[in-house]
Amino acid sequence: MAPFPQSWLQFGALLLLLALVQGQILNGNVYVEKQLLCALDRAPCDNLGRQIKDALPEIIGKNCKACDNKQLSNAKRIARFVQNKYPNVWNDLVRKYGNPTN
Repeated sequence: MAPFPQSWLQFGALLLLLALVQGQILNGNVYVEKQLLCALDRAPCDNLGRQIKDALPEIIGKNCKACDNKQLSNAKRIARFVQNKYPNVWNDLVRKYGNPTN
């Protein structure tokens, strides 16, 4: 079995963010908002933010083509959360990381 590519490690960061969103941080979205603003170059990034930022071109720009079914399902859940809670941010993320040529 081949080792996971770096993008899988970055995708793990998104799964961690999802877990945080679904956990206690959901009530105080400051941490989630910080990560989203980081992804849009509107706030400084911590390590998790940089990993998320690195993963977004694969997830948004390439529609998670390299993802397995579980990863795709998790990516969709994250996307729905951001779309529902932060629709303007979602639109900005799609503009920044979406690539219609992929």
